[in-house]
Amino acid sequence: MTVQKVFRIGVDVGGTNTDAVIIHTGESDLPNRGIRSAFKTPTTPDVTEGIAKAIQGALSQCNVSLSSIAAVMIGTTHFINAVVQADDSSLRRVAVMRICGPYSQENPAFLDFPPILSRLMNGHVSYLDGGLEFDTREIMPLDEEQIRRECQTIRGKWINDIAIIGIFSPLDTEGKQEVKVRNIVKEEIPDADVVCSRDIGQLGFLERENATILNTSILKFARSTIRGFKLAMQELGLTCPLFLTQNDGTIIDADTAERCPIRTFSSGPTNSMTGAAYLAGFDTAKGKMPKAPVIVADIGGTTTDVCALLPSGFPRQAGTWVDIGGVRSSFSMPEVVSVGLGGGTLVEVTDSKTKVGPESVGHRLLQEGLVFGGNTLTATDVVVAAGKAEIGDISKVQHIPQSTIAAARVAMKKILENAIDIMKLSADPAVVIVVGGGSIVNMDELDGVCELIRPQFHDCANAVGAAIAKVSGSVDVIKVLENQDEEEVVNSVCEEAKQLAVDAGADPETVEIIELDNMPLQYVQMRANRIVARAAGALSRKSVLIDQLKIAPEDQAADTFVRGKRMKRDVEKDPKDFIVSPSALVDLTKYSPEVDKGGKWWVSEVDLEFLATGCSILACGGGGPGYMCYMAGRAALKNGQRLCIVDVNTLPEDEYIMGSISYGAPTVTTERLPSGTEAIDATDALLQCHPGLKMAAQAAIEIGGMNGIRPMLTGLHYGVPAIDGDFMGRAYPRLYLLTPYLYDLPATPCTQSDGMGNVVTVNKCQDIRKLEKIHRKAGQEIGLFSQMVIPPLTVKQTKQVGTLGTTSLAWYIGRAVYLAKQQNTSIMKAIVEANPSGRVLYTGKIVHVHRYVSAGGYTEGSVRLKPLSEDEQEYGDEVLSAEKREMVLPFQNEYLYAELVEPGEAASKPDRKRGEVLCTVPDLISLVGTDGYALGTQDLRYGVRVSVVAFVAHPHWYTPQGIRTGGPLEFEYDDLDFIPLGTPYYEPSV
Repeated sequence: MTVQKVFRIGVDVGGTNTDAVIIHTGESDLPNRGIRSAFKTPTTPDVTEGIAKAIQGALSQCNVSLSSIAAVMIGTTHFINAVVQADDSSLRRVAVMRICGPYSQENPAFLDFPPILSRLMNGHVSYLDGGLEFDTREIMPLDEEQIRRECQTIRGKWINDIAIIGIFSPLDTEGKQEVKVRNIVKEEIPDADVVCSRDIGQLGFLERENATILNTSILKFARSTIRGFKLAMQELGLTCPLFLTQNDGTIIDADTAERCPIRTFSSGPTNSMTGAAYLAGFDTAKGKMPKAPVIVADIGGTTTDVCALLPSGFPRQAGTWVDIGGVRSSFSMPEVVSVGLGGGTLVEVTDSKTKVGPESVGHRLLQEGLVFGGNTLTATDVVVAAGKAEIGDISKVQHIPQSTIAAARVAMKKILENAIDIMKLSADPAVVIVVGGGSIVNMDELDGVCELIRPQFHDCANAVGAAIAKVSGSVDVIKVLENQDEEEVVNSVCEEAKQLAVDAGADPETVEIIELDNMPLQYVQMRANRIVARAAGALSRKSVLIDQLKIAPEDQAADTFVRGKRMKRDVEKDPKDFIVSPSALVDLTKYSPEVDKGGKWWVSEVDLEFLATGCSILACGGGGPGYMCYMAGRAALKNGQRLCIVDVNTLPEDEYIMGSISYGAPTVTTERLPSGTEAIDATDALLQCHPGLKMAAQAAIEIGGMNGIRPMLTGLHYGVPAIDGDFMGRAYPRLYLLTPYLYDLPATPCTQSDGMGNVVTVNKCQDIRKLEKIHRKAGQEIGLFSQMVIPPLTVKQTKQVGTLGTTSLAWYIGRAVYLAKQQNTSIMKAIVEANPSGRVLYTGKIVHVHRYVSAGGYTEGSVRLKPLSEDEQEYGDEVLSAEKREMVLPFQNEYLYAELVEPGEAASKPDRKRGEVLCTVPDLISLVGTDGYALGTQDLRYGVRVSVVAFVAHPHWYTPQGIRTGGPLEFEYDDLDFIPLGTPYYEPSV
């Protein structure tokens, strides 16, 4: 008689305990949801030993034969811990091979790694011909001989862990470049481990590269660990296949996990969330997800992790990048809010005041908690003293005053309520599922919660989530929609994602789309969208029956040597080695920039960090992502170059100022990183139109985003400084919205270049609006990212038409942000104190984002905010506490006006009466996140807490011509007059 393989074993390895459950997935209709047994054991230094104990314990508690086990699913934090702790015995040197052509070289690999990880991992970096445009045209063809030469260099350095990263490689479905390079590398270095970035991350070159490097460095350690898991299963008599859970709540087979361990780095929280939904009966196959918002609170010994569940039953995902051990990386992870409340949280009573957390005794609870014979009052002791649980010795807590118990309960309740409300996208009451071993600390009903569920087996929801995890497939592409039906294109992408899930082992009958984003590219004349689709389905029976546990002969031995030589490295670990932020290493109350006797400001890495943050705020939602220019500036400084800024008043009036502006789509900018030659080529072309011109300095055309730092980098080539100022005072979406053109200065000749030596020059044009259209069309052909150079201005003209002092202003705003972080004071208050013309108009969270592409090719739309609850407000928010209305901010690449509307009122109804408009363009409006960095319109997403900060525009924009050119009428708001902010313009000190 054939034994049916109907059971799964789910395992989750946590920092304190390792949990295992055995579940019959075909019995989910039963009261126990098919769970036959659950077992918890302390996590051991050798995680394989703990996993074996947990599985053995679960098997011993139920009458389940080994031959009936269909699969083992394991979730572990073992690999991410090696990165976070900079474990030199687990991390290896990596050779990076960039397929980039001329691009990205001003942003070297490893530059934004913590110093200790850079020392451990940075083995070699190659820059290869190649790369793709956004539409998969080749930037350059591959050079096979060049690749083979680089392989010989890598072999000579005794490196055989190689990461390959190509520009726009996630769009390369045909394997045009990364795959070809990998095949050549394997010919030259047969024993090399080679990882292609297209298998690791989505669009975003630096973040995908970083994730690929981490994956490559940890590869051999992961392989050895996963082989240990297989051997442990073999010793237990299990012959079923092994799967590991991924960060997004799905599973991959063990062989894939050996190649892509980074996909499993943070699967623990996701396992808890999906397990909670299953235990609560919200599995979507039965359509039981409630219509109300569903929030999961996983309460452990030290913290509570809170996450929102999507209608699919999967956790809501975090933004475009995440921080792993101080490394900015890209891969899917759940959006989780962690707060300091758990079973071991300290409860302190001083001066008749009761304080709960965030400190905790953590895993020492059984030794230090009062009910266990210790001397520390914890949240668990409060629960027992309140009569809500029978744990330990109740006599040990009978002396605690009732007032202390009551005050602690109120504080614990507020902590949970605030965390839950942060994750909600609306004011509607939520269904909350409480799981985790520390879930007993929730003793009271919670405001804003319509139903509170603590399901059976709640203390092992993480292992349940691993056991019931699905198989997924995802696609991230840019599609040109000209002459195509958008719905058909989107459906085609969805079908491709579904097929990838089936290919990975999902049952075709159960696969469905669980996430779909369709976002138009900004600043693009043609119709082009970035489409991200993710599909998931149940593990197919075929996958379970065919893919038995694979243990090769080499699995019996640890793989820890490089061609027979042990790579031993003694690394001292100084806490400063884990810090990436330059300003975190200095006392900002004592810091001042370097200004020499001649008035030249020599910019440091700290100054660059301030400038990048300040420029993001002055960008008003536009300006493009500034991170790569900031990192390019740091790279220049590390190479011994010096970046200089001067006051324009120190320059001869008859000499000339030249400058450039980034021109193109932000999505392209984050992938095809600048070569650094774009502005130089465009400037050289323009200089040919002005023989004999003497350049005194470079200038930012706009101060916003990446443009505020670029003139310093371009100035290095010409040996000139950058001036303190720009020609816009903010960011605007169109070329003609510059202050020189308010005074009828010539707009041609005007050039743009793509970094490949392609230069487009418009010598003459009938009007400036036509000039904009011509350059946008040309920009499409050269890849949707270039640097544009406008006609030179004399120093005298610059003094008359420039917005001077804005570079200093950006520095002061950035300094205010980082100083507030160091001193734990209000960031928003610090920002408006740095620019006294500013006001915080609103603090709330994003509850709706709408985007579309206008006929002119601009990304338009609006973002809606709702007010924070009283408990969500922080220091500095009190002036806004009475505001109950919501705020709507329309945008056209940049934010155009800020309007207060009644809750629930549709802001798009054509016949509605306008609410209270607080300010409009040309005044500056910026959405600033809690970290002090502003959100571009491309970064807007649901649930993010932001403050709306506004500043008075430069007086040039307050002239009649300035208001006509840059006010509401320019953006087709015929019914809206310019509404000034109402505070005096702040003249930055130069």
